[in-house]
Amino acid sequence: MNLPQLYYFRKLAELQHYTNAAKELFITQPTLSNSIASLERELGIPLFEREGRHVRLTRYGKEFYEHALEAINALERGIALAKEHAGSPTGNVDVGTIYTIQGDYLPALISAYRAQYGQGASVNVCQGLSLPLIEDLESDRYEVVFCAQVENKPDLTFVPVLAQRLVAVVHRYHKLAWRPQLSLSDLRDASPIITYPETTPIGKEVSELLRTHGVTPSMPVCNDEITLASMVDSTEGAVGVALDTLGLRPFRELITKRFVEVEDDFHKVCLAYKTGAYKTRATENFIEFARRFEWPCS
Repeated sequence: MNLPQLYYFRKLAELQHYTNAAKELFITQPTLSNSIASLERELGIPLFEREGRHVRLTRYGKEFYEHALEAINALERGIALAKEHAGSPTGNVDVGTIYTIQGDYLPALISAYRAQYGQGASVNVCQGLSLPLIEDLESDRYEVVFCAQVENKPDLTFVPVLAQRLVAVVHRYHKLAWRPQLSLSDLRDASPIITYPETTPIGKEVSELLRTHGVTPSMPVCNDEITLASMVDSTEGAVGVALDTLGLRPFRELITKRFVEVEDDFHKVCLAYKTGAYKTRATENFIEFARRFEWPCS
């Protein structure tokens, strides 16, 4: 058994297709087939079984895959660590993020990370919504994402890194704008009430809170604060229930009002990553740094 065989086995187990695996490995299909056959003879067990033009792992193959992946990950960590000893960490850290932390928290985090670890690692940032970001994290488009916590994701780790407060968003001449304090119960007679879709993590949080105070949101619902503020600004009598983020800032005719019953840390933004997946040294450093990073900075 040799190292190339393990890499070939891993790729075939991931793609479950000889032609596609050989193409990504830059080898011929016969070379891949012969290597897997040799590995199976050496182990004395069948690792794959054919399903038409595809293959799938046997139960023996699934067991071997877990141990092979652990061995490859350990080796790659060792290689990355050895390279780090020769200089600063290199490579890419691919980060997915909700847009609301890109104006302050994320630039400060990346700047502080580079100040400590140097410029060797490239931090690439892409924007999205929480649920699509989680899907992209699971499909390995990103190493880490900043998003809302999502339930029923046992293979992911979520670490709260900052909090955002919930506010009412109203036109400056709205009757609620004149109240020194605002309660959620004050929204019972307001119409329309615009907030997030209940199918999103923040939408679920807000809907559950409103229901406990006898408040029913109206349609339409909005995925982000910019759209929500635009709807409030253009709809007579509308009240938005939203996170107080940079998306509200451009709308100068709107004001925000805190709710007396709601703590300022209503919504947690989390750092999320695959719990057991291989991570480069640069990514491990980024995760550990983000876990310790204090915001706002003193």
